[in-house]
Amino acid sequence: MNQQPLDLLSEDDRKELELLFSIIHSETLSTAARLEEVARLLAKHGLLIPAPVTEQTWSATELAAEAQVSKATAARFFRRVGYPSFSQARRQARAEAHMASPLYALAGVDTKEQPTDALSRHLANDIRNLSETFQAQSAATLASAALAIAKAQRVRVAGMRNGHFIALYAANLLAQLREGVEPLPTSAMTLAEDLASIEPGDVVLVVDFRRRAAMLQTIVQAARAAGASLVFLSGTGMATLSRPGDLVVTCLTDGSSLFDSYVAAVSIVNFLGVSVAKELGKSGRVRLEAIEKLHEVLGDLR
Repeated sequence: MNQQPLDLLSEDDRKELELLFSIIHSETLSTAARLEEVARLLAKHGLLIPAPVTEQTWSATELAAEAQVSKATAARFFRRVGYPSFSQARRQARAEAHMASPLYALAGVDTKEQPTDALSRHLANDIRNLSETFQAQSAATLASAALAIAKAQRVRVAGMRNGHFIALYAANLLAQLREGVEPLPTSAMTLAEDLASIEPGDVVLVVDFRRRAAMLQTIVQAARAAGASLVFLSGTGMATLSRPGDLVVTCLTDGSSLFDSYVAAVSIVNFLGVSVAKELGKSGRVRLEAIEKLHEVLGDLR
């Protein structure tokens, strides 16, 4: 099988090839670091994961054909960079893809797509996420979550990275309806101080989406040990921190391109807020009225 001569490569391709070889021969990077960087570089060009990312990945034969080298050459390459086999390299690529790194999704971005087509596809994707999320919901689970939040001694809302703004939105809505609602961690305290204040009777609402921060698992473990009740708002396949007895609400977050979509999650939080207001009844209305009167006195809204 013929290989493309180096002098026919574009300048960008030549730079990428030089980078690849520098990673392979690096004496400062650990083997694990080299494997990760090589996997990411290959994925950037769609060699391990076709774009958009799916459960299907190329076979060793297909990869060799795409690279215009023999299967034996491809196998030697993966052994040289530290993988026992191509299959193991592919498994790592699949694992990285499941974590939804934008780096992998970038390989699937169609730079020639017309803006109107991109907008239509984006809209269709978000509508599908909303529709499938609500079709799959358990009304009983949502009602139980609303009741737990309404009756809790205090409500702590935890969310990191992509889940952070969803957690803040949830905390903002709930704080308008009842006292004792705080994000976790709070900005004024250390994590240890926040975790030490969790007690039985509290509810911790955990917003858990792909590419989970390690701190979130620490918060869940501490809340469980303290005897708090846990409610999870999770992306598909992400409810791995939950245990029997926890309440789990799942949202579809598939993105149309580079980033995940949280339209369905925002809608679920909105619905949950309304449901909590119904559970609180008069007390929720009294708090809303008090807040509105203070806004009038302070003149802080326009």
